[in-house]
Amino acid sequence: MKPIFKAILLSVVVFAAVKTQAQSISYTVTKNDPYDIKNLTVAIDPFFLDFNGQNGYSFGWGLRADYMMGKSLQFNFDYRQGFGTRGYLISDNNTKNYSYKEGAVALTLSSKVKTKNLRIILSQSSYTSGGYTYTTTTYIKGGVPADIRNVIALRGGVYNMTNTQAFENLNDSLLTFESDGVEFSYKDSASVKGLGKYGAVYSTAIFGGFNFKTIRQLILDVDGYGTRGNVMYRDFFIDFLFSPVLFLKNYKDDVDTPAEVKYNVKYGKSSAIGWRMGWFIRKPKDQGFSMKFEFGQRPGYVNTEKRWNSFYGMFTYGLYIPLKVKPIAERE
Repeated sequence: MKPIFKAILLSVVVFAAVKTQAQSISYTVTKNDPYDIKNLTVAIDPFFLDFNGQNGYSFGWGLRADYMMGKSLQFNFDYRQGFGTRGYLISDNNTKNYSYKEGAVALTLSSKVKTKNLRIILSQSSYTSGGYTYTTTTYIKGGVPADIRNVIALRGGVYNMTNTQAFENLNDSLLTFESDGVEFSYKDSASVKGLGKYGAVYSTAIFGGFNFKTIRQLILDVDGYGTRGNVMYRDFFIDFLFSPVLFLKNYKDDVDTPAEVKYNVKYGKSSAIGWRMGWFIRKPKDQGFSMKFEFGQRPGYVNTEKRWNSFYGMFTYGLYIPLKVKPIAERE
């Protein structure tokens, strides 16, 4: 078994061979200005995926915007709407489709430019031999000096979110339903009452944290290779969350009953605080594809036996359009 296992393992391993450009390379710097940017980007995301402990997963589409207003202010907007939410049925009014809206403003604390040598890739080529893949990368040895703009901002904002809540992800003995003064737990009486497996959760949270923005825009005209560069517009953020509004949607049961019965749904363990961190990346001037990734722990209802149910991870990807809108920060 061991030789077979080793053969299988070696067959899927990819090796990379990196070749350094040792000879002299002539180039002309055509742009090295992290301030000459389009400071408003609007992204249309045809796809996002949100893994969460509330119902498992949701996916859909969204809109995003990021605006650097002069030297001092930044604004962010994020909207996501699910077209696939686990447990959500249009015909079931007790469930809710995934919906998320967020707005934020940030105050710049620090904006500095430093010079650093950046790696410039000239060419790449790959070939496969004997079950292995070899990649040769040619680049300018030692890199090229470039100006890098680093911005640190204090940010805050608010978000509103609705989602389907899977009752199976909660501790069913802490989940209670009350109607006409009679209260019972989901564990003891849900099957007798004919209650479904899904409800809905609402939350509104305020958040505060820090945003770290890096902008570099180095473009070269390299003899024999043409235009090459190292261009990036990247944000890393970390936020602390607090939700003053958090509740489960009242449940309506009209199955096999002569009249609709309404239940007030409560859960015995909740957390109003949370945290998150994430990144979003695009280019500073040209239109193209932008991505955003974040993960953390949202405020919500906590199952003491399944603490993972308040964690989440979200990834979204789409096309962005950059615009130049005054005021624009200028190099001092």
